[in-house]
Amino acid sequence: MTLHIVQPALPTYRVAFFRELQQELSKRGAHLRVYASPRDFLGVESVPPDGFEADLQSNLSVHLRGHAFWQGGLHVPLARADVLVINGNPRLFSNYALWLRAKLLGIPVIWWGQGWSAGSHGGRSEVRQIIMRLADVVLLYSDKEREEYISRGFAAYRTFALNNGLDIESIDRVSAEWNREKIAAFRKANGLDAYNYWCIFLGRLTRKSEIGLLIESLPAIRGDVGIIALGDGPVAREAKEAARALGVCARVRWVGAQFDENAIAPWMLSASAFVYPGTVGLSLIHAFAYGLPAVVHRDERWHMPEFAAFENSLNGLAFERGSATSLARTVNELFADGERRAAMGKRGRDLVHRTFNVKDMTRRFMEAVDGIGIEF
Repeated sequence: MTLHIVQPALPTYRVAFFRELQQELSKRGAHLRVYASPRDFLGVESVPPDGFEADLQSNLSVHLRGHAFWQGGLHVPLARADVLVINGNPRLFSNYALWLRAKLLGIPVIWWGQGWSAGSHGGRSEVRQIIMRLADVVLLYSDKEREEYISRGFAAYRTFALNNGLDIESIDRVSAEWNREKIAAFRKANGLDAYNYWCIFLGRLTRKSEIGLLIESLPAIRGDVGIIALGDGPVAREAKEAARALGVCARVRWVGAQFDENAIAPWMLSASAFVYPGTVGLSLIHAFAYGLPAVVHRDERWHMPEFAAFENSLNGLAFERGSATSLARTVNELFADGERRAAMGKRGRDLVHRTFNVKDMTRRFMEAVDGIGIEF
């Protein structure tokens, strides 16, 4: 049996998960094959495969009307004993042709995607649900989504959740290489000794990140706290200009984009909290892996599914969406009690060691495959 997974792209954070999944399938005499485009419609580039077979063969070159896409050149050699896993983005119209071919061959189809995403709780969500009901198995990003969809009438026996996460063990290994002396030297070399505490923002600097709101809040945040901006993007220049206008340039370290965990680790380990003022997703899981408590806004309708890992007052604090005043007040509250802040960080780290990691994702994925009734 071959498990065929069709994705728009093969991003770096997925490689460890697919490698774990291939190892588990191999124990059962099965095989994993991943199909992806060299670059998806959002510009995400695919990375070379590591530990599994991947075809970076197709090209998302045809844009259809209404922001729909066709993954051209896609060739998936399906056989009757196989399982097909398609990406849950309903705008990928090439999925439907592939889905129809699988059905004609009697091959089960797993729909894998987000049950909801930032702002998609209206008509688009209803269309997505109609499509999802046609699949043999629905595989969602979080337990919270699964509970919601079961409450909407989806059958529990064919509705599963991964708790989408990262390779936490790899992050642990990199973190272990940084002892207190090395971190202290890094802080000194990068001018981080100028402030007692640092909040770190991790992610692309886009409108959805609301990085401007964080800069706007900075004058009202206690004076011994600085901001590390670990990322780059289309609003970077605008955010830097805002910092200059507010006179807070000295309190912001613009690191730029970093993709290697060895480069990310010392910045994360130099921080005392993670702050993401906009639509948060996997960055939250990344921060928890480093034991950082989170400050995020409380409106879950405007977050990605990974927000399910956040527990207000347990592994972080929530502020009122769009309010710089509330954001500053919440950051100040977090830094008012060091013991409480440390306890929150520990709870977040403990959580991502239990779930929201690639090993638990693999276990849950295999439960979904087993739910089809395939005999290995």
